[in-house]
Amino acid sequence: MGVAYGVSCCTRSFLVLLNLAMMVVALAALALAIWIRCDDSFEESIRSNLLVRGEAEPMGQLKEDMRTWITVSFWVIVGFCIACAIIGLAGLLGAASRSRVLVALYFVALLIVILLEIAVGIFVLVERHKVVRDAVKEYVQVSYQMQLRDVQTLEYRYDCCGVENFANPQCNPLLPTCSSAVWDRLDYTLMVFGCSMLAVIVCQVITALIALVLVGTPSRYADA
Repeated sequence: MGVAYGVSCCTRSFLVLLNLAMMVVALAALALAIWIRCDDSFEESIRSNLLVRGEAEPMGQLKEDMRTWITVSFWVIVGFCIACAIIGLAGLLGAASRSRVLVALYFVALLIVILLEIAVGIFVLVERHKVVRDAVKEYVQVSYQMQLRDVQTLEYRYDCCGVENFANPQCNPLLPTCSSAVWDRLDYTLMVFGCSMLAVIVCQVITALIALVLVGTPSRYADA
């Protein structure tokens, strides 16, 4: 009996710590997303170029699509961060108070979030090359073709020159093309983000399994 009680206490403590960590990570990610969104000095030159409206087509539509994607991505991240923070708080309170009802609700909510995160991850993975890469490379290529100020910004920011299938004798042959450099940087960022999300999902799955075990052992829990 003493061993079982000790295991139960350790399990609850572990669940409290995991949910506390989830809350901290979610709030930190939320603060980071809001800072990037609101700080005009972050990538100021690129931001100012993307915010230009009324340009000739097809650049006008390209930038409009990119602004839409950025806005949607921002609100998706904010939504997930807020949801994870609230769910983490519920799990923490449920584990601390030994409430089977609260932990059961926490488990269901966490399971829904995990499934949504997996769905978003699969969507991004599938669309990464089909949509995102093509849009980024088209943006760079059109910038060169229309001789926009975006070209100078890209060359300075990514230490690149020219675009694929568009010869520019003034470019240093040792430098990568801007279409490749911009996409490679974005692809690397997406890869880091994907690996981070995978680690988060694994931790959430472990937390959900612990919660499920606690919900399924009524002798160790008292209903609130």
